[in-house]
Amino acid sequence: AINVPLTGPIAAWSGQFPNGFKMGIEDAAAKYGVDPAKFVVDVQDDGGKPSQAVSIFNKQQIAGFDVYISVATGPANAVAPQLDAMGTPHFIAAFDPFITTPAPSRFRVMTNSKIEAPLFIKYAKKTGAKSVFVIQLNMSYAEDEFGKIVAPALEKDGVSVHRELFELPDRDFKIIAQKVKAAAPDLIFICGYSFHVQPILRDLRAVGLVKKGHVVSVQDFVDLVYAGTPVDELRDVVFVSPIFDVLGKVAAAPEWRKRYEARFKTKPTYVPAYAYDNAQLIVKAFVDSGKVDTAALIAAAPFDGVNGRIDLDGDRDIKATVTLATLNYQGQIVELPR
Repeated sequence: AINVPLTGPIAAWSGQFPNGFKMGIEDAAAKYGVDPAKFVVDVQDDGGKPSQAVSIFNKQQIAGFDVYISVATGPANAVAPQLDAMGTPHFIAAFDPFITTPAPSRFRVMTNSKIEAPLFIKYAKKTGAKSVFVIQLNMSYAEDEFGKIVAPALEKDGVSVHRELFELPDRDFKIIAQKVKAAAPDLIFICGYSFHVQPILRDLRAVGLVKKGHVVSVQDFVDLVYAGTPVDELRDVVFVSPIFDVLGKVAAAPEWRKRYEARFKTKPTYVPAYAYDNAQLIVKAFVDSGKVDTAALIAAAPFDGVNGRIDLDGDRDIKATVTLATLNYQGQIVELPR
């Protein structure tokens, strides 16, 4: 059973998830010689609203399911307590770094802030930065990433970290840009949704702060590339990218991307790619053990997917499938030289 925003503001990010998942079920069933009819997939649209997600969950619970998937933080947190109590495997597609830790039945096969945070830390060390200015959305996932992971790690190494928080509705960052200019940091980190990242870059660029390698963005930057944002607005920024999107990084990605686009008449983002590998894990667990319980799912990894090597850590969370990247002059995502 899948509880996912297919309408509402989050749908721009999550809307392709069911396509990728169903394609993953079909391809994995064919690969392992299993009847795909064994895997009945029920997809329901929660609009990104937690209350609606709970209502959908209650109906799906009556119908019954072996594995549950919730997409986005709000809906996931709304249904997670009941699933935790049931012990049913619960895959969560959300960015919060610690979202799989509360219960042993929680899983994640989706890029997230947990595997993103170390790249910010490593980049600061690599560049020898002594001061970092963080422009950060005031939400729990961002606070967990930068307040609990990135900033403490840098400060422990003697790096000065200033964090400037902004609110979800904000779109004007001129005042923050002036604060950054006055602080004159060695590096600027940006954490927000794509509709924040774009105006932040605009206002930083206006005061001459977007210099090559000087600004580092979270993965939401990739959404701007998919949206066809002019390359000149995105140039010279370092950002975290799923390796699925990086030119030449995953051998299986180009062919899969072509098949997906031919079938669904749209270019796939990394979201359906991770959904595809999520489905592959479920089918592989069934093939290997005849079950899709927690133990079977853990045992089914690692394997090679369209996002590279799919493996799980001790919290049943995906291991790193991201890297630091930049745009070349053709607007393609390329890995940052190590």
